[in-house]
Amino acid sequence: MVLLVSLSAVASVAGRQDAATPDFAGWDVADRDGRLMPYLGRQTLFLSRGIALMPNMLFADGTIEFDVAIHGQAGFAGVLFRGASSDDYELIYLRTHRSRQWDALQYTPINHGQESWQLYSGEGYNASAELPANRWVHVRVVVEGYGAEVFVDGSSVPQLRVRDLKREWRAGRVGLWGRSGAANFSNVKVTPLDRPRPTRSTNAPTPGMILQWSISRSIAATGVDLSRIPPAVTYEPVTAEATGILNIAQYRSPSSVRPANDDGRDMVFARAVLRAPREVRARVSFGFSDDVVVFLDGRPLFAGRSGYLLRDGSDLGTLSVGTTALDLPLTPGRHELTFAVIEAFGGWGVAAKIEGAPDVTVEPPGQDR
Repeated sequence: MVLLVSLSAVASVAGRQDAATPDFAGWDVADRDGRLMPYLGRQTLFLSRGIALMPNMLFADGTIEFDVAIHGQAGFAGVLFRGASSDDYELIYLRTHRSRQWDALQYTPINHGQESWQLYSGEGYNASAELPANRWVHVRVVVEGYGAEVFVDGSSVPQLRVRDLKREWRAGRVGLWGRSGAANFSNVKVTPLDRPRPTRSTNAPTPGMILQWSISRSIAATGVDLSRIPPAVTYEPVTAEATGILNIAQYRSPSSVRPANDDGRDMVFARAVLRAPREVRARVSFGFSDDVVVFLDGRPLFAGRSGYLLRDGSDLGTLSVGTTALDLPLTPGRHELTFAVIEAFGGWGVAAKIEGAPDVTVEPPGQDR
């Protein structure tokens, strides 16, 4: 749980502000280094590693505008909206050190306090923008239904078009977000628009993509013997997105039970039940974040790592189906394909597709209690 502290008392002694610059009075701040401070001629809110939530504002659709001054160092600064809690919201942010690069802008949902940028990358999630340092840069975010457009530094066309906001549409809180001492904020303006509840458009899934899964509860990964699946594991049915991505953070928070030598990683077992009408070798291609062990009928077949900078010094650990594949020797009947998916940082998920065996089906999961 994130502790929120009001800036009301701080703002009351900050002095009179310019009429165009909010004084952030009453904002709820969860950042031990967050503070009001003068910067580039304005009274600003500095965030180092946390969030600040605007008071008395619920927002589903409309426009959010703010000015941001970044410092020319590696960091992250952005805006959150439709916040259901301080751990659950939509987030659009700037990578302050990636000016003009393909991932200068990023959209990610935040679920149970967990980012998912490794699962959502490329068109619709990332975009390039120039992010000049040490001056005020205006950012405008226009939100409608399950889409959003982001305009940076007065651009007349959006640099980032998000076409599939992942969390369910609902009115929620608006706030600012910062990491690594990245930015000062000022001139926040929110203009809600009253629109009817939208309908999420659905795309046809890729043939062979596994959408029906069952997942275990989350457990601390440190010290778990993955030469087998623990016998006490129980499962709950869940559904992947039409893209095939199963975002585990949507369903599970980090484990609250941690061993003494804990390294901070969490694990969930994700199971798909396959049925083969005949003896066949089916190929399963998959992507994962961050680490995985793959089992067929309880027998480990593969172990791999794909986290941030694990494969090489430039690999971000983003999930992509097809980066890894296995041939599954299936006999007629039911088979359990299970992924032990381990999260360290940036995204907790798996996606898998059955190839070369169109008569192998995925059974709807039952629920184990």
